[in-house]
Amino acid sequence: MITPNQVGEILIGNAVATETTVPTFIASASDKELKVLSKDGTNVAAKKPFYVLQKADGIPGGFEFSDKVDPRYVEKVTVTAYSPEILGSYKIDGFNTAGVVAAKRTYEVEIRLEDQLSPENFTTIQGYYVTGQILGSDTATTVRDGVLKSLNKNLSNRGSDEFTAVADVTGILITEKYQVNKPGKDTGRKLRFTVKGKVFENVPTNGENGNLGLLTTTQVTAPKPGTGTGKWVTNAEYVLKGFKYDPSRDYGYPANFDSTPVYASKSGVYNLIHIKHYVPNTSVGVERQYKVLTIAVDKGADTLANNANTNTILTSIRTAVDTYATVPANLAVV
Repeated sequence: MITPNQVGEILIGNAVATETTVPTFIASASDKELKVLSKDGTNVAAKKPFYVLQKADGIPGGFEFSDKVDPRYVEKVTVTAYSPEILGSYKIDGFNTAGVVAAKRTYEVEIRLEDQLSPENFTTIQGYYVTGQILGSDTATTVRDGVLKSLNKNLSNRGSDEFTAVADVTGILITEKYQVNKPGKDTGRKLRFTVKGKVFENVPTNGENGNLGLLTTTQVTAPKPGTGTGKWVTNAEYVLKGFKYDPSRDYGYPANFDSTPVYASKSGVYNLIHIKHYVPNTSVGVERQYKVLTIAVDKGADTLANNANTNTILTSIRTAVDTYATVPANLAVV
């Protein structure tokens, strides 16, 4: 059963406040500043329950705050430095290799786009070029360009929002496109795909017409989803704030109210601190009610120097948790 004790939280800020009490933080902190303070409203201290506050000028009261975190019940603290999303790419080459371009052959580049739920479900996007009974004026370049033209036409028919395919020296370079997220509707998950180049004889030899294996496929760039990206944080904010602000999730549409305050930016660059803690069960059961508090610290720009705010928050958490759990070392600043 999901109860409030098992709902995650997220706070998002771009600086650390200098105030050391809750009243002064509320009165003087700047918008989107973060601060770790003891639950009794004073400065953070060893082994004292604490919470994280976020100044938010646009909401009643002017600030957000996390649930109480009791250092005795902190199981794990992690920090993840920002890393950008990397778009995967493949190169198909070999068109200019001697003997590859010949009459009565079909040249194909195939993108196998896997379904997000299962790799067993997939779509193929292909580009073709067929040489005639006589090779004529066809060259490695015309064959390559013919395949590329066919592939781009089929990509265009699908909306032109999945891949780019361009000529690259003697081959074809295929790169996935960035998938834009729409929190609550589309997570913008990266495409899962492979690419292969094939050559077939138009007239099968001995009844067989398999791929001749004349084109090479090389992964140029390995894809990575990144960490602390604006995409991830905006998605996480939508999900984690649902219980607090909009548990019905647009149930009254179109007469609903968009009242959930949002602070994350799709273009943001975030370091992430996760505090995994629990609330002891007060009944006869022995299970622990776990919760994860996520603190997303917007760096502004991806430089080592901009890790300083994250380190200040880590230091405060380290002070409060003391010997109850291990808090990671500070991130590099130079």
